[in-house]
Amino acid sequence: MRKIVIAGVLLLSSCAAVTPRDQPIPYTLSEGETAAVQDGTRKFLKDPTTATFASITATQTQPGVVSVCGVVNSKNKAGAFTGGEPFAGVLRNTSPAGRAGFSFTLTAQGNAKTNFNDLCRQNGVII
Repeated sequence: MRKIVIAGVLLLSSCAAVTPRDQPIPYTLSEGETAAVQDGTRKFLKDPTTATFASITATQTQPGVVSVCGVVNSKNKAGAFTGGEPFAGVLRNTSPAGRAGFSFTLTAQGNAKTNFNDLCRQNGVII
């Protein structure tokens, strides 16, 4: 009888709530992380000095890896502002513990007609 009780307790304890590794969790970017996202996105703009950012949101699916999306408005090659284009990417912590080092990889960039919510969802960001 004692073995059955112990086996039952072990079985129940193994049923604790487990969050799947790829389940996105809302994430708040630090100033350094936000700067890395903006700098990484500016590299792909025609006029990076005119860039303004809005609606930057993020989710984390595993430690050190954060999916990010937002909107960037900057001047195009004609010198006119784009009106805001959605972007998405992955931010990785590239430094040892205690130091701030981030790498942002742009994975998608839309145009003013691209649906921001769809782009974010496709890249794992919950809005």
